[in-house]
Amino acid sequence: MKAFTKPRRELRGSTGSKHAGFTLLEAMAALAILGISLVILLRSQTLSISNVTQVQRYERGVFITENNLHWTFLDLNEAESWRDYQDVSGIDGDYNWRVSIEAVEMEMQFDTPVVMLRVVATTSWREGVADRDYTLETWYLWGEEP
Repeated sequence: MKAFTKPRRELRGSTGSKHAGFTLLEAMAALAILGISLVILLRSQTLSISNVTQVQRYERGVFITENNLHWTFLDLNEAESWRDYQDVSGIDGDYNWRVSIEAVEMEMQFDTPVVMLRVVATTSWREGVADRDYTLETWYLWGEEP
């Protein structure tokens, strides 16, 4: 008598091999590549955020400098003497700003006496371990009363 045995099902992958799926070594290699890729991606995102923060702080420094220069010109237009605004400084959050004005000797030929003023506006701030600053320099023609 012949014994009846159930035929064994063979598992075949797309390549026709007898084993389906990945080996443990292949799975570990894939996970290692995935892990390294994620670390690199997170590092690049962190650097991007850091760069955006640095640019935002620089933009704020530029804004404060330009704003103080603007207000200095508005004040000079209505001032009795430019010397009242010769050296003005202050603090705006983490930013220190300063506007200085000095008369510059120049030979000019005008019917009324005038003084050429050199106006320098500077804003400085701390960023990490480094000090940053932004400076604008311009000129202002001040008409003196005879």
